[in-house]
Amino acid sequence: MSEGSRNSVSVALKAGDVVRVRSREKIQATLDHRNQLNGCTFTEEMWPYCGTTQRVLKRVERVLDERDFLVKKCKGIVLLEGIMCEGTKELGPCDHACFFFWREEWLEKR
Repeated sequence: MSEGSRNSVSVALKAGDVVRVRSREKIQATLDHRNQLNGCTFTEEMWPYCGTTQRVLKRVERVLDERDFLVKKCKGIVLLEGIMCEGTKELGPCDHACFFFWREEWLEKR
């Protein structure tokens, strides 16, 4: 989850903050050809949350990357309460219950 300067905005969200997920158009404007912003992917399963109001569960500052088993530092990423991946259209259901990573640029503080 490397940090770059592309569309970098820090709103310093914290646990308990109420946020609105930005519109599809605003989020798409932040994404590169791989649907990423600063190394964080906006997945197909996240689109239905556009326009919804959510609550921040916590900030993400360190994460174990299970692809290479390295702990990586990150900035500007939060988890939203109860918003987890349940699988994908391509691969089907998954019981791992991973939280989606949300860039602060994709959220508006209420």
